[in-house]
Amino acid sequence: MPRKSWDMIVFDVDGVLLDTSRSYPCVIREAIRWGFGRFLGGIAEGTGFTMEHFHASKHHPAFNDDYDIAWALLSAAAAGRRLPSPDRWADMLSGFAGTDVIEWVGRSFGDRVDRQAVRDLCEELYFGDAELRRIRGVAPKYRPDASGFWRAERPMLSSHWSELPLPAGIYTGRPAPELALALRTLQWEDLPEERAVTADSGVLKPSPDGFRLLGRVLGGAAPLYFGDAESDRAALAAYGRGMFVAIGDILTDAALRFDTVEEGLAALFA
Repeated sequence: MPRKSWDMIVFDVDGVLLDTSRSYPCVIREAIRWGFGRFLGGIAEGTGFTMEHFHASKHHPAFNDDYDIAWALLSAAAAGRRLPSPDRWADMLSGFAGTDVIEWVGRSFGDRVDRQAVRDLCEELYFGDAELRRIRGVAPKYRPDASGFWRAERPMLSSHWSELPLPAGIYTGRPAPELALALRTLQWEDLPEERAVTADSGVLKPSPDGFRLLGRVLGGAAPLYFGDAESDRAALAAYGRGMFVAIGDILTDAALRFDTVEEGLAALFA
């Protein structure tokens, strides 16, 4: 697509603007480890959670929300008495044709694990005690010792949002409080609220509606969208305009892919 057809830049956050390799995957791993004892009575963990489990999940458009990866894997473990291997997990996901995780988990594994409890645990692990008290006004229920995995995140883009060559916005599966921490890490705290579509808006990938909302704010209709997961690619495909740019090593089959967003921007706006 000629560059003149792009009229706005949209970013996913995790794996694109921020290196989250030591935050969300660690949250999932710790939630599963804790969940085996808390929710499943200490059953054998099998292979244990690996990045192969994470990548297999991110290849499915339904798993934009990382906390649901932990819940779905714990549910599969409760049904099978062990965590499925990465290959077995990928096989399971290959038979999941929709994007409704709650329906698929219930149909496939039954109502064995409390989803909200897993999500609360993941949030405690991500925020840590101090941030959870500041943001939610509550003390941790499951992991009062959590220091907060968000602190391990690192910026992957050095430019300020206002310095980019086109109007810029964010379409993320993060809720607003988690995005606020990401913006703090990026030193983008001054990004106007209306330039970000979060899970709190009720618009969830792979819905294309995030691009429509941002288009009204940014004055554009054809986004250059930087993402790292299948839910990102599927969202832009459903929107039907613009160009998808894969970042990182998950979508290795993408037509256009760069190791980092810095490299992508440099190449596309040279």
